[in-house]
This record gives sequence, structure tokens and C-alpha cells, in this order.
Amino acid sequence: MPSYAIHAICGNEILKEMNLSENAKKSFIIANIIPDVSRVTGFKKKDTKEKRKSIQENKISTHFRTDLNATLSYPDLDMFLEKYSGNVKSSITSFAYFFHLYTDYYFFKKFLTSILSFYDENMQKTKNRKDVSFVKVNRTGEIIEYSKFFSKDNDIGIYRDYSILNNYLLNKYELKIDYDDLFEYIDQGKFHIDIEETKSIYAYYAVFKMKKYLKDEKVKDYNLKILEAEELDKFIKDVIKSFKKNYGYFINSYLK
Repeated sequence: MPSYAIHAICGNEILKEMNLSENAKKSFIIANIIPDVSRVTGFKKKDTKEKRKSIQENKISTHFRTDLNATLSYPDLDMFLEKYSGNVKSSITSFAYFFHLYTDYYFFKKFLTSILSFYDENMQKTKNRKDVSFVKVNRTGEIIEYSKFFSKDNDIGIYRDYSILNNYLLNKYELKIDYDDLFEYIDQGKFHIDIEETKSIYAYYAVFKMKKYLKDEKVKDYNLKILEAEELDKFIKDVIKSFKKNYGYFINSYLK
């Protein structure tokens, strides 16, 4: 659930640790986003409960989530590596896919659990998703309804803060993405990923979504309610440091 900006910036930072060709970098950028693409066909309406359920079920698969009863469900990295560790060592797209999962893992397991607390309807702390009614922002003490906290349809959820922080993050980290170049790269048939939970044909849509969300200018109120810029700066540094410590041997495969 980290924003597209967070994933793109973390990906750009880990790329600095590697020695890749320009084409390999393009493949990495695309594959680092593709796990969040959940294409749903067969629905005529723009949004329905059935469509949302289908998307969620697909993301459970693409993100290798197992503990679905937890308040914050994160990728099972061991399950992914048991299946694809060889791919991660030999294919930059598989490496990028795994790095996306690791970023999610760190965001949910380390970052969000440090800034949020979850409560049931009686305001007792809980770790069970089915029992959660409220979310507390530890820094401010603000209590937010759980259903609204992770909704994109209001002005009090975490996605609102994502929109506000996009420009800050992109400017601070000087992230420049040539979307036309990525689209051309895909059109030339140069992108391929060997992860059966997704498809190479989703690459174009992944870049389209990244372009869309990294240029969100709909926000009018720039007061953050849940996240802080300094917290995300630290998160980006910490996730790179942690990944290098735990999975640096994968990076070594791309230093030749």
C-alpha cells in the first residue's frame, strides 16, 4: 500500500546500488510497479462491490499475502523466495518485483505499526482485521474510523496524505521518469517478467498508472493528518538499508 511515489523513489534509490544497462533499468522501473496492477475484466460499471472484491483477491495473489486476518497484512517474503529465488538472482524484473514486495513488507510490518494503533468497537487494542473499528494516529492521538482510514473516497484517509506528499517526495529525490521512453520500450516487446502471479501485458497499464498517480494535483488542503514528510524520508532510507542488510546478496548478482 505504499504510494506509487514511495515505490518509485525506493526503486530509484536501490538502482543506485547496482550496475545496470539502460534497458535493464527500464525493466526494473516497470517491474517495481507491476505488482500493484490488478486488471479486472468483465465489469461494465466503473466500480462495484464485486469488482473491488476481485481486485483485492488479485492483490492477495500478486503480493503473496498469507495472514489475511491481521490488521496489516504484508507479503510473505519466504513464500515468494521459495518459488522464485533463482529468478531474483538472474532476472532484473523478478528482482524488482521482489523489491516491491520487500518495500510493502517493511512499510506494513515496521513503519505503519510504529505510527498507528488499531482498536475494536470497545476501544480495546486488536490485531485481528475483522475486529478493527478504529485507527489511532499515535503521534497526534487522533481516532479515525477504520473504514474511512483506508478509503480513497474521503479527506481523512491515508491516501489523501499520499497525494499531498507526492510532489514533496518527487522534488526532494529529484525523480525523473521518461514515461514515453518506457511506453516505447514496452511497445518494442522488450519487457518480460517470469512471475506467474502477474503478466507482462500489464506493463503498459503499470506505467500509465504510475504516470497518473505521480502527477496528482487535486489536493487543495496541504495539511497532513496521518503521515509526516520526515517520517517518509526516514522510511525510504531505512528500507534501503534493511534490504541491503538482509538481501544484499541479490544485489551482488547485478554488480558485474
